[in-house]
Amino acid sequence: MIYLLFAWLLAPLVYPLILLRRRGKVDRVLVVQTAKIGDVICGTPILREIKKRYPACRLSVMVTPITAELLEFNPHVDEIIKVDAALWRGFSGKLKLAAMIREGSYDAAVCLNPGVTFAFATFCGLVPIRLSVLPESAGVTSRLAGGLFTHLQRHTSGRLVIETYMAMLKGLDIDTANIDKEVYKVPGSDTKAEKALSTLKKPIVGIGVSSGNKLKELGEEKVAAIVATLLDELGGSIVLVGSEHDRRAADTVTALLGKRQEVVNAAGLFTLAELPALIERLSLYIGVDSGITYMADALAIPLVHLSGPIDTSEQRPYGKRVETVSYRLECVPCTYVFDAAYECRTGTRECIGLVRPEDITAAAVSLLKNTENRSTP
Repeated sequence: MIYLLFAWLLAPLVYPLILLRRRGKVDRVLVVQTAKIGDVICGTPILREIKKRYPACRLSVMVTPITAELLEFNPHVDEIIKVDAALWRGFSGKLKLAAMIREGSYDAAVCLNPGVTFAFATFCGLVPIRLSVLPESAGVTSRLAGGLFTHLQRHTSGRLVIETYMAMLKGLDIDTANIDKEVYKVPGSDTKAEKALSTLKKPIVGIGVSSGNKLKELGEEKVAAIVATLLDELGGSIVLVGSEHDRRAADTVTALLGKRQEVVNAAGLFTLAELPALIERLSLYIGVDSGITYMADALAIPLVHLSGPIDTSEQRPYGKRVETVSYRLECVPCTYVFDAAYECRTGTRECIGLVRPEDITAAAVSLLKNTENRSTP
C-alpha cells in the first residue's frame, strides 16, 4: 500500500512529465511477462499483433532469465530484458525498476503481470500508455493499483486469459481475435533433434516427466506406468521430455522401465530454444498443464493434455488436435492463472491420482488414428 500512496502523492508531478513524453505515436513498446514458460508461450500472440499493428516500433519484452530463451529467435521481438523478481523487492527495488523503465522512454507498456509492482513501475517510469488486466480474484490493493493504468481490462471466470489480453489491446488501437501461439527454434537445432530420434520407430510419443508446479505433476511411477501401457498398445517409441532439472526424475522412470531401446531419455539434452525442433518431430505429446505442453500446442502436435487442478476455462491448449483427460471433482479447479495453488487442499491430489494409463492410451490412440485419417488421400 505504501507504493500506491507514494505514487498518488507524486501524481501531480508525474502526470505533467508523462504528458511531456507523449509523442502522439507508438515507437517504443514494452511488454512485461515475468511468469513461467507456459505463460510466456501463451502470451506470444500479443507480441505478433503489436508488431503487426506497429511494424516500425521497437518491441521490448521483459521476462525472467529462465524464459528469455523462448523469445531469442522470435522475429517480432527487438529486445529482451532479463529481470529477476529480486530486482523489485522492497520499496527501493520498485524505484529501481521504475528508473529502468523510465530510461527506456517507452510510449506504451503492456503488463501481462497484473498487480501493484508494474502499475507503480510503469506509472513512475513515465510511460504514457499503460495497459493491464484486473483478475476477479484481485484484492483491494490491486484494484486501487489499477487506477494507475490508462486502460484496465477485467478478466472474468469462464473466459480464456488470452481473450482478455486481446480485449486489453484495444487500448493500443489493436482489434484482433487471432490467438494462435508461436514458438521459434534456434538455427541448427534440427540436426540435433534428428540425431536424437534417428533410431526410433514411429509413432514417436513424447511425455513430460515433471512440472514446475509440483501440484500438477504425475510422478515417476505414474509416468513409467503410462509409458509401459503405451508401448504395449501402440508399439513405436517414447521420448521422455524435460529440463536438466528433470533429469533425475527421467532417470528414475527409465530405471522403473528397465533398459528398453524404445525409450529415449531426452530430459536436459535440449535447451528451451532447441526444444521446438524435438517437439515438432513427435507423432504425439502427452503432458500435464506445463510449458512444454503449450509448446506442443503452438506447434500443432497432437496432444493429450492432463488438466489436473487447473481452470481450463481460462487457460488450456486450444489446438485442433487436443484430447483433454480430466476428472470431475468438487475441489477442481483449485489453481488459476492469476491465483496459482501449489499444494493440494485435500492432501490427496486425486485430480492427478485418478489418471489411469489406459485412459491416456485410449486418448493417444484416438488422436493418432484421426491424424492418420487426415493424412490419407
